[in-house]
Amino acid sequence: MTYITYQFKKILTPFQVDGFLANIVLLVPRIIAGFLLAFKYAPIKFGTPWSPKSTNLGLFEVADWFVLKVTEFGAPFNLMPELFSWSAGFTEAFGGILLLLGLNTRITAFFITCVMAISIYFREWDDTWSILPTFLFFCIGLFYLGFGSGKYGLDYWYTNRKF
Repeated sequence: MTYITYQFKKILTPFQVDGFLANIVLLVPRIIAGFLLAFKYAPIKFGTPWSPKSTNLGLFEVADWFVLKVTEFGAPFNLMPELFSWSAGFTEAFGGILLLLGLNTRITAFFITCVMAISIYFREWDDTWSILPTFLFFCIGLFYLGFGSGKYGLDYWYTNRKF
């Protein structure tokens, strides 16, 4: 096994948690967060095969309102708002699927945490609770950044198989 493969496997290896109930506690929030990111929040701003027809988004296309919102964040986001909004939408859609499956959980959680931290910091706060989902995804990202997928994820299967 090469050094790079060893380090990659080390990053993917989930925190060792014994017990059925403890692993279920790791599984349920990961599945819910991954599902919500990939199938509820991402499709309205990023073109996926499951995006509603009412959004009029092609595959991997970003909604105009989302690009404008990213432009309002200021520098450096207003320099290339299409790129930043595309990467945020892609992270939510594809990262949500990876989180749902428990594949590359720590790496995915890092990117989700970064996107949510940027959204929390630069987003305009109002008197509603609209920032709450962003903050919850930020916290969930931090949690899985530390723990990994748990026993019921593809990371566990990948890191425990024999080469």
